[in-house]
Amino acid sequence: MKVTDPVCKMEIDADKAAATSQYKGQTYYFCASGCKGAFDKDPAKYAGR
Repeated sequence: MKVTDPVCKMEIDADKAAATSQYKGQTYYFCASGCKGAFDKDPAKYAGR
């Protein structure tokens, strides 16, 4: 399944994501730990994109 990293907007395969986070009952997938870190600091900023 293709998903979009909410921070950098890169399209990635969900099963190959470098990291994931949960926010308000939804799973977000990231291409790298740096994007996950940015998301985790301010998830509301990225979740609505």
